[in-house]
Amino acid sequence: MASSDSPLASWETFAPSWDEGMGDEGNEYFRFLELPILEKLIGKLEGCRAIDLATGNGLVARWLAQKAASVIATDGAATMIDRAKARTDISLYENKISFHRLDVTNQFSWDNFMAIDNRLMNDGFDVVTMNMALMDIQDLGPLARSLKILLKPNGCFVATLLHPLFFTSGAARQIVVHEDPETGQRIVDRSIVVSKYLNVAPARQLVLKGETESPYLFHRPLNQLFAPFFQAGLVLDAIEETNFDEGFRDPLREHASRNFTEFPKILGFRMRPMSEI
Repeated sequence: MASSDSPLASWETFAPSWDEGMGDEGNEYFRFLELPILEKLIGKLEGCRAIDLATGNGLVARWLAQKAASVIATDGAATMIDRAKARTDISLYENKISFHRLDVTNQFSWDNFMAIDNRLMNDGFDVVTMNMALMDIQDLGPLARSLKILLKPNGCFVATLLHPLFFTSGAARQIVVHEDPETGQRIVDRSIVVSKYLNVAPARQLVLKGETESPYLFHRPLNQLFAPFFQAGLVLDAIEETNFDEGFRDPLREHASRNFTEFPKILGFRMRPMSEI
């Protein structure tokens, strides 16, 4: 189990609320922002072998399996793994999804994971996914180094996360209301004010209502986000930025982030082993 002061400890406690909030199909962020990025960057999955890291309640693992991929679903929080298993209908996913505990920040945990089946690991994986979890991870080094080992020469790592510039930096949302002098119509201008970007301390996430102690979020500027993967021999070959469009506006909450449509909420990217580029 994670120690009480570990970032994983918060996720052990937070797992039931997270599972309830995501449900079987995911929330709007998953369905309309994250999943389209995964679909675009991964492409065809028929016959692929995949690992889903930080699987949460198994949303992405089940989606991968539905696309005919065989999937190893992992999470560092044992409670999350239990929730993912409970959400996964064995009659639908038998022999397509297996679940394993894996703390991606811990090299010993990676070593144990890779020792599960040497043949399985040595054959390599076509796809490794990590949906909306990179900003929850304190140390990316063990993950980056392990990806280089696990990926097939033509395999890919696809990840999504909160956008480092506009959201994990602690940027403020600003609303300015004024009237058009020609028409008299009210105009609402929305902007993002960034006061820090290069050096931002870890901060508690405001994830779901009713939580008194949510998990930590670890901000990284883009150079720090990608550096461990570049150092491990991976290269970036695709990137996506997205937010809700005007059809998702919340007129009752002017401050809602989904109303700030000009600023991407989600960053997605794909990386491959360097030898293939």
